[in-house]
Amino acid sequence: MKEVIKNPEIILFIVVVSVFLLSKVGLKLNYLSVWDIIKNHINCFRNPRTKKLLIIPIFDYFLTPFLLGIIAAFIKIIDSSVVNIITIIVSILTSMFFTLLGMLIDMKLKVNEDKNYYSTEAKISKQSLIETYYAVMFEILVSIILLILCLFNVFTSCFSFAQSALIYGLAFLLIINLMMIIKRIFKIIDTDMQK
Repeated sequence: MKEVIKNPEIILFIVVVSVFLLSKVGLKLNYLSVWDIIKNHINCFRNPRTKKLLIIPIFDYFLTPFLLGIIAAFIKIIDSSVVNIITIIVSILTSMFFTLLGMLIDMKLKVNEDKNYYSTEAKISKQSLIETYYAVMFEILVSIILLILCLFNVFTSCFSFAQSALIYGLAFLLIINLMMIIKRIFKIIDTDMQK
């Protein structure tokens, strides 16, 4: 018990988990539910014809970043300077993602209203816009989780291998999914430019 009192981060963690469980399980509140964002993003990795989940893309886009995070943690345990750099970059990217959401909505309206789109082009663009929307929402979620972990590490000044691997893994996940978003936006704009 004395060890718990000496480590206020344990008390903070217990309080946060208790409040979350009480609101989620006890009061049945869904304000903090992010399952729909994760589910819709994972559904983007299904085969369009068979609706089966594709294992290789899931491995590439979800497991590989965490494997890279573990390797990076072996190379360098995270410290306050790395946390500060990650926090600044993720803060900038998060604001960019919110701006991108507005742009995606405008692009979808343009595709719906533009009579020059052929039905196949419009269908491809709409599907790409929907998948990009889910990817951006997932990126915002990852960014928020990453910022919370970084802030937790800054306040506690506790830097372990597990925390390092998790923060590095989420940072790599953010970067890999950002590449996927860029590819999808390129596909949408390229279809529009080719008309």
